[in-house]
Amino acid sequence: MLAVLLAAAGGSMAWADHKASGRLAAGISVAGVDVGGLSEDAAVAKLEGQLGAASRRPLRVKAAGRRFTLSAEKAGVRLALRDAVRRAYRHSRDGSLPERAWRELTGGTVAHDEPAAATVDRTAVDAFVARIRRAVARDARDASITVAVGEVTATPSRTGRALVGAKRLAARAERTLTDPRGPRRLKAKVEAIAPKVSTQQAWDDQPVAVTVSLSELVVRVFDRGELTTSYNVAVGEPRYPTPPGRFTVQGMQVDPPWNVPQSDWAGELAGTTIPGGDPANPLVARWIGFNGAVGFHGTASLGSIGTAASHGCVRMRPDDVIDLYERVAIGTPVLVA
Repeated sequence: MLAVLLAAAGGSMAWADHKASGRLAAGISVAGVDVGGLSEDAAVAKLEGQLGAASRRPLRVKAAGRRFTLSAEKAGVRLALRDAVRRAYRHSRDGSLPERAWRELTGGTVAHDEPAAATVDRTAVDAFVARIRRAVARDARDASITVAVGEVTATPSRTGRALVGAKRLAARAERTLTDPRGPRRLKAKVEAIAPKVSTQQAWDDQPVAVTVSLSELVVRVFDRGELTTSYNVAVGEPRYPTPPGRFTVQGMQVDPPWNVPQSDWAGELAGTTIPGGDPANPLVARWIGFNGAVGFHGTASLGSIGTAASHGCVRMRPDDVIDLYERVAIGTPVLVA
């Protein structure tokens, strides 16, 4: 009789275990989704409904005020739900046959949550981050001053920027994409790159500029881009033209002596030095040299102002050259054109 009872009990346990063998044990979940009591196909279908759509959401990254999107398809997101279900099923079969049968007969559970992390194509993620880095990158630009005959302008400085931690961003993106339910929005860190020369510094380095218009016979003075004054002048006659070009103030003198050049036009004065203030000295009041023996100076020949009459220098009224002398310094740029 005992043998019969034991055989019956064994048969019941075998039947209970067989009945449970085609489905997952109660209490089993995959990525937080309860799949207990379901067959493999039913569990995969349920997971696809709850995790599949979530895993196919695009990744969005905000950087420097711009938004960049990477689709799950381009990222190569793959969610191996059936593999996760099969791993979960193996946990359902934990324990000996009597233990499994007893769980089935008594309504016991197996407390287990099987991860269902997705896989991604890291190469695609790296390419996405590289695209963000290129789009965000901007070189810093130093300010510069441009001198033209009629105006002086500044090209303003510009702050540059660069993506910070591209490798860390790629790792964060990968972790986000492998979590089916995780947030798909990230914010990238961008750093500002200061220019070496700001607009303020550019003006501070070169506040004053002087221009000479050979066609207008006018000298203009600009201070931080603003025209502050202008003078009518005389420039070199056709045989001795005032040389065009970009120069700087090289020397400055009050009541300068005149070192007469060794030129035929100087006659018997060639090679001599005439003291400052001497009536024979054509350099009146001030000298502002910008190209060797060429410079600005006052003249007693006021009738020549407004003509091409000098031997290359820029002649000015005495009061005007004194005024110009107070506005410039060694190194002040001079444009002759």
